[in-house]
Amino acid sequence: MAMLQRLCGNRHDAEDVFQDTAVRVCRAYSGRPRLQNPRAWILTVGYRAFLDARQRTMKHEDLQDPTDDRTNSPRELAEHSEDRSRVQSAIAGLPEAIREVVVLHYVGGLSLSQTAATMEISEGTVKSRLNVALKRLRGILE
Repeated sequence: MAMLQRLCGNRHDAEDVFQDTAVRVCRAYSGRPRLQNPRAWILTVGYRAFLDARQRTMKHEDLQDPTDDRTNSPRELAEHSEDRSRVQSAIAGLPEAIREVVVLHYVGGLSLSQTAATMEISEGTVKSRLNVALKRLRGILE
């Protein structure tokens, strides 16, 4: 859900894509051979559902993330929220292809090869896009 929310840009659209993902997983799961990495497979299905939804709507909104309430004091919560907002804003400002690689790899937890397979690009392209993303994010966040 976190990956979808960052890709979609808002919780409402992410929930719609999540439901579509759940339907696709349920339909396809029984016919699948034993999965080597079920998490990667589900994230790939989710990414494909996102691409389909984006193609249908061709709409993109600013990224939002719910406030993380794991911190103890209101001051810590405010500081954490501000930091998170800065990072999310910086990620939202990345070009779409680069942002998608960042979200799949860092948020979704996919390996480089899994990210490449999911996006149907080479592993070298994934590495290149991640490198560009990290340089841009460092420049923005420093």
